[in-house]
Amino acid sequence: MTAAERTVPFRSDIEGLRGIAVLLVVACHCGIGVLAGGFVGVDVFFVLSGYLITSLLVAEIGASGRLDLPRFYARRARRLLPASALMLLATLAAAWSLLAPQELVFTGRAARAAALYVSNVFFDSDAADYFAPGVELNPLLHTWSLGVEEQFYLFWPALVLLGLGRESSRGRLLGLLGALTLGSFALSLWTTPRHPTFAFYELPARAWEFGAGGLLALAPLAALKLRPLAWSVIGWVGVSAILACGYLVPPGAGFPGWLALLPVAGTLAALAAGSQLPRRGAGILLGSALLQYLGARSYSWNLWHWPFVFFAAALLPGLSGPGKIVAAVAALAAASLTFRLVERPARGSAYLRPRPGLSLALAAGITVITVGLTWAGIGAGGAAASAPRFARINAAVADIASIARDQCVTPFGEDARVRTCVYGAAHPSMTVALFGDSHAIQWFDAVRAVADQNHWRLVTFLKSGCAAHDAAPLLGGAGCRAWRDQALRDLVALQPDAVFVASYTSGYGLGEAHPEADLERLRAGWRRSLEVLAGAGLTVVAFRDTPLPPFDVPTCLARAVTQAWRRGRSCDVPEKSALEPRTFQAEQAATAGLAGVHFLDLTDRLCRAGVCPAIIDGTIVYRDASHITGRYAASLAGDIARRSQGWIAAGAKRAAVPRAPAPTD
Repeated sequence: MTAAERTVPFRSDIEGLRGIAVLLVVACHCGIGVLAGGFVGVDVFFVLSGYLITSLLVAEIGASGRLDLPRFYARRARRLLPASALMLLATLAAAWSLLAPQELVFTGRAARAAALYVSNVFFDSDAADYFAPGVELNPLLHTWSLGVEEQFYLFWPALVLLGLGRESSRGRLLGLLGALTLGSFALSLWTTPRHPTFAFYELPARAWEFGAGGLLALAPLAALKLRPLAWSVIGWVGVSAILACGYLVPPGAGFPGWLALLPVAGTLAALAAGSQLPRRGAGILLGSALLQYLGARSYSWNLWHWPFVFFAAALLPGLSGPGKIVAAVAALAAASLTFRLVERPARGSAYLRPRPGLSLALAAGITVITVGLTWAGIGAGGAAASAPRFARINAAVADIASIARDQCVTPFGEDARVRTCVYGAAHPSMTVALFGDSHAIQWFDAVRAVADQNHWRLVTFLKSGCAAHDAAPLLGGAGCRAWRDQALRDLVALQPDAVFVASYTSGYGLGEAHPEADLERLRAGWRRSLEVLAGAGLTVVAFRDTPLPPFDVPTCLARAVTQAWRRGRSCDVPEKSALEPRTFQAEQAATAGLAGVHFLDLTDRLCRAGVCPAIIDGTIVYRDASHITGRYAASLAGDIARRSQGWIAAGAKRAAVPRAPAPTD
């Protein structure tokens, strides 16, 4: 045992905080509605790491006058790498057996990134690409936080050494950590609305959470001379704040940003109280047998829980919350075995502990082997996915629409420029517009076909991730609201004969913990946009959003092709699980009293007899878990023309009637 390890004693309150953090994360991933904000458990882990690693490094330098970097990194490698490599290889093996080749490629790429400690960068890159496979469909999504932690371990010792300097000046280290923490927090605030995936996944925007823990480790708390009752109150407030965040912090856009201050502050309060009152107050709860058991196994349970939940859902499509909880409990059993047979022996090996060089060499070897196997998995999956039997499915996945997205669609993210493209006749009989997000893009081929048939001009106003209504969070970045407002102004200035509008709405009220509030947001958001268009005398044809499958349809079809035992299973979706009738009622309520606003409902062409088929008339309907294929949308052009022609004609007649001049004073 090193001098630092002797100087930093075990604290049951920290182990209990680990237990709470992993419980929150697992509950969130199991879809437990009251803990939908359980992802804040990751923030708790980040603060704990900053606190513990800073304490350990400062203690080692104080005890020995130096920092043994090889020994530090060897400890980290023995602590993290064996269990992580085991989970990665087991996940790859499960993906080979249970998933389609296309999924094996995606899983292999994520496993390779995780083995190289950059999975957070991998998922940031993929999440920022709006039309890439959804990162939530990857069994290794949870490794992003491990990537952030491992990157933190790489640079933090150098930072502490630089801060302490030869004089071991805690004041200078406090100043350096304070500057880093404030700078990173400012970056987090700036990037959260503008580059939300960077803010969520990348270390520069998360370093302030580690920094906050480090600052607390250096703070002279005993000098405050607070009474035990005060520390007890602080501890309970901290633990309560962490738990409350799991219930109150909404998932989606806006996090981390200011919201992350809540779990960070709660963790700091609980840590501070625990340092002064370790076994009293909140320490009684944190020291309970259950939280101590979970805290000790928190790393392994965090490793295993998401693959178990993911593959359980793959085996049992539509797996409910209780089923996911069962899978998570099974993962805890696997975590307990990993803790006993792999994690604890590797960390405490009497042979490896005094041989940091050997530990690092073994870590490098494990990394090389893991990366090599992931590369093999990627190659095997890619070769299998290119087989002719997958050609139709692969084509459906790529079938977004024939629109030139680079020129005609404002990209997902901060960009607020309104990119428009014009299609159709040189001397049109009428001008129509298409306005909305990716759920409007999916209708482009159909609307263009209608325009071509009628010799109309079509003008597009499209931005990925930015709905025509303003009920949604700023999913498309800070430029979303600015883009929408400018697009509305441009539409009013254009004065088209009709505006086709489509946006994502099917998820509103569907499985929400508080559907009434969600649906009211949708109604009010639609109302604000429709009032602008209707107030300008424009005819609006708004598509009812397409049914929302609870799984990725092409993935389901590909799995059925791959595994014989799946071929009798249907990838069709029950209509009741894909559509919430109250959602459409809220949208219709938004049109009350607005002239010239109509909703176009094509649900009868997507669902039949209570079922929404995956394939209709030989055409795959969905390209993912949300969007219909361009080909199937184009097949509905005739239905769109027949159902909307009366509204558009009536609007043209209304527009031709001279309007009375506005009254003057």
